[in-house]
Amino acid sequence: MQHSKISMKAKLPSSYKLLLSLALVIGPITWLMFTDDGRRRSDLVLLHILGDPSFNIAYDKLTPGVTEEMIRAQFPKVDFDCQALATSFGDRLCAAKIASFNGLPARSAQLYFAGDQLRMLQLGYRLKYHDMLEQSLRGGLGKPREESTGQAPVLIWLTDFGGQIMMPAAQPEARADAALIWLAQPG
Repeated sequence: MQHSKISMKAKLPSSYKLLLSLALVIGPITWLMFTDDGRRRSDLVLLHILGDPSFNIAYDKLTPGVTEEMIRAQFPKVDFDCQALATSFGDRLCAAKIASFNGLPARSAQLYFAGDQLRMLQLGYRLKYHDMLEQSLRGGLGKPREESTGQAPVLIWLTDFGGQIMMPAAQPEARADAALIWLAQPG
């Protein structure tokens, strides 16, 4: 008995192929343009193409024991401009333009040192990512307390290693006010 080979070629209708091709092209574009996560990812790619580096900082690693040398070793691509500057946060300021921190589009990082000790870190973020940053902090650090600063309410999270993280409670109106701040506990 001889077995005959049966050849079945699946033939898809051309309308199905067209719809499938359109979905493969339009789907990702729609996601990139019309979802918060897609827009964030598009912004991150553009910011990195423009040349500014990432500054992905672990909040739980922020302590007064962090030094300028440690920051430079951890983030060699970030071009910090450091100078002696007497402020209420210390005697040295290091600042840099950054594209992002912890996966969110950003503008700048400023670190204030008193001697060798990190006293304050200020991360300028893009206004439209305020709610996303707040949700990220709530997810990672828990529920904050809210306090009034005389200007506008701020959200405050205490960290386990001697500091607190603060950000505006509501989306700021001015670009310069869109900042996350880590402040070392006095001591």
